[in-house]
Formats: sequence, structure tokens, C-alpha cells
Amino acid sequence: MKKKYLIATHGYFAKGLQSALEILADKGKEITVINAYVDDSDYFPEVESFISSVDEAEIAYIFTDLFGGSVNQNVVRILAESQKQNIKLITNTNLAIILSIIFSDKDILTDQEIDELLLESAVRSIHLTNNNDEEAFF
Repeated sequence: MKKKYLIATHGYFAKGLQSALEILADKGKEITVINAYVDDSDYFPEVESFISSVDEAEIAYIFTDLFGGSVNQNVVRILAESQKQNIKLITNTNLAIILSIIFSDKDILTDQEIDELLLESAVRSIHLTNNNDEEAFF
């Protein structure tokens, strides 16, 4: 099954994630990004275009930066209007979460599997690393 990806964030965070994905996983070019509010342009048409480009035989993942933020709220609204069930919206995203989804060995992830993957990714990837704790890092 073909997968599509969109990262939509405030500022250039989406572009930065795309750049990191290109460097780390050679996946940046296949990801659509929206850097919202970097100029006076309206990003809604880009979200609508991405959503309408996803056909029934595909699965899409949209990643936003902040739950409850304006970008997330607008994507939620546009996605609800589309009534497409094959698009998953994941918010409060980070690089580890996106990599986990992209490299999942399943063609289609259920909502429960996505929740488990997100929880696992968060538990494994978020740490307080003190300056004198080199052994824990390496």
C-alpha cells in the first residue's frame, strides 16, 4: 500500500524535520511539508490539496507540531470536512515519532497500534541527560 506523509508546523520546524529525515533516512524528498506563518500566505489550500491527493487505496499520515495549536486545529477541521478515514493525524510530533511511523513494518497501522508505537517511541526517546552522564548516552 502506498503511503503519503505531510508535516505541517508553525515556522520552519517542518522543513527542519524534512531535512533531518533526508539525512538520516533518505526519506525527506517524499514528504510534503507546510511551514505555516512564515509569510502572509494561507496554508489551508496546501492542506486541502494534500488531503484530496490521497486516494482510497493509499494511507496518509499528517504530523503537526502542537496539539491544540492553530495548525493542528485547522488540519483537524479540513480533515473532518474531507471525511477520509485513511488519513491519520499525529500531533506533538518529533523526529523519533516520524521515523517510527515511516519505518513501521506494517502496511496499515490501526489506531491502537499507532497509539502503542507513539507511547513506545516517547518512552524510548525522551531522556534527561546530565552533562556528566556520558556512560548513559553512549
